[in-house]
Amino acid sequence: MTEKELRDRIRSELEQTGWVCWFAPRVKFLKQQDIFTIWDGVYAKGKEVRFIQYTTKINKASHIKKIKDFKEIYKLTHKGELWLYDGKSNSFEIIIL
Repeated sequence: MTEKELRDRIRSELEQTGWVCWFAPRVKFLKQQDIFTIWDGVYAKGKEVRFIQYTTKINKASHIKKIKDFKEIYKLTHKGELWLYDGKSNSFEIIIL
C-alpha cells in the first residue's frame, strides 16, 4: 500500500467516526514535511486533539524510537498515535506514545 493510500484509508476511518483530519501536504522539493519533524497529521473531535504518524509494521521500531527521542529532547508530554499497517491482515495496529 502506498503512503497516499495509507493516509486516505486512515482519513476515511477517522472521518466516519466524526474526527476532523489534517495531514501535512507532500511537496516534491522538500525532504521533511512532517509536523514538528515527527507527526504526519493531526485530528480533532470536540476538545480532543491527537497527533498521528503512520507507516508499515516493518518500520515499527525506528518510528517508536524517533517519536520517543523527540519527545524526550523537548520534554513534551502530549500523546500521539503510531498507526502501523500490516499488509498480511490488511489492518492497522495503533500504538499510543
